[in-house]
Amino acid sequence: MNSDKKNLERFLRTSLLIGEDKLQKLLRSKVCIAGLGGVGGYAYEAMVRAGVGTVHIIDFDVVEISNCNRQILALDSTLGLPKVDVAEKRAKDINPGVIINKKCIRMTPENIHTLIEPNIDFVIDAIDDVAAKVALIEYLYTQKIPFISCMGAARAYDPLSLRIADISKSQYCPLARVIRRRLKEKNITKGVTCVYFHEERLNNSNSSNSNVPGSLSYMPGIMGLAAAGFAITHVIGKV
Repeated sequence: MNSDKKNLERFLRTSLLIGEDKLQKLLRSKVCIAGLGGVGGYAYEAMVRAGVGTVHIIDFDVVEISNCNRQILALDSTLGLPKVDVAEKRAKDINPGVIINKKCIRMTPENIHTLIEPNIDFVIDAIDDVAAKVALIEYLYTQKIPFISCMGAARAYDPLSLRIADISKSQYCPLARVIRRRLKEKNITKGVTCVYFHEERLNNSNSSNSNVPGSLSYMPGIMGLAAAGFAITHVIGKV
């Protein structure tokens, strides 16, 4: 069976909804996901299952046992393995024809320009480090590369509070508040699309671990899938 026929069968349900022309757009597209944690892992899964032809992934970390409550890449069998390796293997099991360009490296303000490919169609920012996140947003914004930035999913509870909006309109999210302030210092006050939870945050019930933000299994996934939906809609155009 040739690859075109396999793709039509593998992604039949997608094609039935959006049409074969738009499926072909996905198959030709190049998307980058920075960060493969709770949010980024689910965004990655959705992009691969949607039929995105080339996925660039950037993450320096390995799977830890504390990831298992919320990260789709975290299994007992993947503990200690680099997330990019786990992600590549998973993607190839979903679609053997997908091209995965993996970089097992920590993204920093100094190396961002070397990690983002110039011909990328869309970037999903799912990293937590504030300095790197701000630098990535600034780079994508100034280079006019389409992207969505994922804010914090920790300590959030209500899935129906999810919103996608310009970061200037975000409220309640502690990470978004910090990012807004840092971007303002760089004269960026709007024009940054983000996904966030519009709700007051809960405090950890266990005060002995107050420095580690608690999280629920479903919230990072909901955020990551929403970010993927926004990216897919951008790639294929209006359905």
